[in-house]
Amino acid sequence: MFFRKRTKGGAPEPEGRGSPRGNIPRDIPHGMHKDIHRAMHRTPAREAALLMVLAAGVGLASGVSAVGLAAAVHHTIAFMQTLKGSWWLIGIPALGAALSSLFLHGWLKDRAGHGVPELIRTATFAGGAVRPDLIYSRLVSSFLTIGSGGSAGLEGPIATSGGAIGSLIGRLFRLNERRRTLLLGYGVAGAVAAIFNAPLTGTVFALEVILGEWSALAVLPTVVAAVSATQFSRMVLGNQIAFPHQVLGFSTLDLLACIALGVAAGVISVLFQRSLRLTERGFSWLNWPVWLRAALGGLLVGVLGFWMPEVLHDGYLAIIGFLQGDQVFSLGWVGLFLLAKFAASSLTLGSGGSGGVFAPCLVLGSGLGYGFGQMLRAFPGSMGLASPSDYALVGMAGMVAGVMHAPLTGMFLVLEITAGYALILPLMIVSVLAMLISYFFEEGSVYTRELIDRGEMARRGSDTHLLRAMQPREMVDAEDIVLHESMLLGEFVEIFKRARRNIFPVVDPGTRAWRGVVYLDDLRPYLFDTTLYSIMTMGSVLHTDLPLIDARESALSAIQMFESSGAWSLPVVEDGIFLGMMSKSTLFDRYRRELIVHTAE
Repeated sequence: MFFRKRTKGGAPEPEGRGSPRGNIPRDIPHGMHKDIHRAMHRTPAREAALLMVLAAGVGLASGVSAVGLAAAVHHTIAFMQTLKGSWWLIGIPALGAALSSLFLHGWLKDRAGHGVPELIRTATFAGGAVRPDLIYSRLVSSFLTIGSGGSAGLEGPIATSGGAIGSLIGRLFRLNERRRTLLLGYGVAGAVAAIFNAPLTGTVFALEVILGEWSALAVLPTVVAAVSATQFSRMVLGNQIAFPHQVLGFSTLDLLACIALGVAAGVISVLFQRSLRLTERGFSWLNWPVWLRAALGGLLVGVLGFWMPEVLHDGYLAIIGFLQGDQVFSLGWVGLFLLAKFAASSLTLGSGGSGGVFAPCLVLGSGLGYGFGQMLRAFPGSMGLASPSDYALVGMAGMVAGVMHAPLTGMFLVLEITAGYALILPLMIVSVLAMLISYFFEEGSVYTRELIDRGEMARRGSDTHLLRAMQPREMVDAEDIVLHESMLLGEFVEIFKRARRNIFPVVDPGTRAWRGVVYLDDLRPYLFDTTLYSIMTMGSVLHTDLPLIDARESALSAIQMFESSGAWSLPVVEDGIFLGMMSKSTLFDRYRRELIVHTAE
């Protein structure tokens, strides 16, 4: 243990570098306390105002990105519609997927998947530092994949681009990690709001899925970003509702039926997530180049699309068909469509195509709800129930909640894209039940499961999150006294005169490779025997059983080593090279300061 210093009362306390800071000193004149408190509360208000101004700019830039990609893909889809029935529909998705993979993996060397998990990981552990190439990389690759017929959504790539824009602006203004992370969330909110013309949905998605917090500095500027992005989208594309549909209302019997629909949506959500992982593993087993695997997936999607063109692209035309009610789809056709869309989306994303899962969730949910409504119509006395189109809307929210573990996002999305609130009760029932079913069977959402498997996921602001964000190399104590095995006791006595420790690291004198540790308690019986000064070496009392903290691991691993070993100070090494000692005092002081930063408003 460390030598201990005495407090006024004589009780010892562990030595460490940190001391509580941030409180107003007691010796300040009483009249000044009010001014100091005012200053402490005024600073967050000024900071919030600055972040709101930056959020408006981030939202506008994200809106431009979202509108540009959406317009380009929709024009491409319109062209692809002219090829319906042509054999070209089989080959074009394969070509687009191959080009997308070559651009993303071959040219940019990007392995970050469809982007949203990378944003979550960055917001959780990397201080909002997103690679700048994510601003355009997902836009280009998703345009090639989805524009050519790939069965995926634009929302994930657009959200990734918006988050990267926010991160870049945070770097340009040299903001700290906390503020840069918030700007990342603002960019995501603006991107999602612009693509759906739904500012509430963008706000809730960023807070619920990306940032995972609801503090004032998170909520207020996020709203500003979503509003500015939405307004730009309306100026360019018009104030159009994504899926207009008039809902008359749900009876009590409809609400009871929604319980079954919520369970069904939860089960389909679990199957969809597992299908994505299974397809990805299946394609990874092929010892082929990445672009060739993507081309194979695109070819299979093209075959499905030739047989049923509705499964190609984002699938929003199918949603419009389910909601308009101009055409009555048979229960058998809906079932085949769900199977084909399920397979097409899994093949597109699992084979390496670029796109998101937002659109497939909405399409699958609308088909599930429509088919569920059709089934209810087969029962006697069902004339007073809501229409299959009404159930299609509720099913969309259920799939979003189940797959993304984001029930609020699903509810607000359907409320905004229908411009009505008559669905609030069924939306709540279906979203919550789908979320519970999925949460029971799946550890994490489609966005976070991979991060959880890699140990890179923790709730923002939690102890686990804070400790994983802290690096041991940042907490090495300043004192740099080291011994080597051949050092004599007499040499150690001279070093001991200026030492503050009772534990001394032993390293190789040339490379600083770790050898072990010498405890003062082992040397104390010999310190006053001068006859041993030129005989006894440090190697004779060397201990090699002390646990080592890897500098590349997190503080969470370090604190677990402290608890298991009972030591007060442990060595930090990297590739066997000693960097310094880290004490519990330093660790807990750094944790306290990180906690203050992350909980500050």
